[in-house]
Amino acid sequence: MRIILRLLGVLLILAAAVLFFWQDIRAYMTDQVNAKVIQAYEKKEETPTVNELEKWITKTEPDKLQLKDDMLGYLKIPAADINEPLLNGPATQANLKNGVSLVEAGEELTEQNIAIAGHRVEGAGIRFNYLDRAKKGDIVTLVTRSGAQDYKIYDIFTVNPSQVDVLREQQGKPQELTLITCESYNPETLLFEERMIVKARILKAG
Repeated sequence: MRIILRLLGVLLILAAAVLFFWQDIRAYMTDQVNAKVIQAYEKKEETPTVNELEKWITKTEPDKLQLKDDMLGYLKIPAADINEPLLNGPATQANLKNGVSLVEAGEELTEQNIAIAGHRVEGAGIRFNYLDRAKKGDIVTLVTRSGAQDYKIYDIFTVNPSQVDVLREQQGKPQELTLITCESYNPETLLFEERMIVKARILKAG
């Protein structure tokens, strides 16, 4: 009986430790899954290899991605600890579960204003959760099979969800990224009432 009680006590302690560190575990595992997705993309594989435990902990389904069709590259913002797969639009829940996504269907990386959306509700350190750590002057790197291109953050602000003019193309101006995520959570309505916008302008080589 004593052995059973001791085992039960150990299990309860382990369960409490897992609960206490759950967000850290999930963030770590998501980083590992992201690395597998990016590695598979760089090797030109069709799908990444992830196990059931990784999928369960991260709440992702990267094995359902067809990398040649669904993934455009990956987005890096070192100052905000962001290294995320970039998926083709539209920004569906399935896409936002597995990475960050172009906002609109048919949007391309050759456009003047490239709009990219990412969740903040996935947990600490996941997707765009730490986007608010980015500051003006920080570098955003977009990596594709064609190479890496740097962009410099020049503006950060919030808008109402209905203000979609931030997605507008400005012909004749330098290419830029518009990074979008939720902001200003209202616990009474259970809704995010604003959107955080991070604007980054392309840096020309040389």
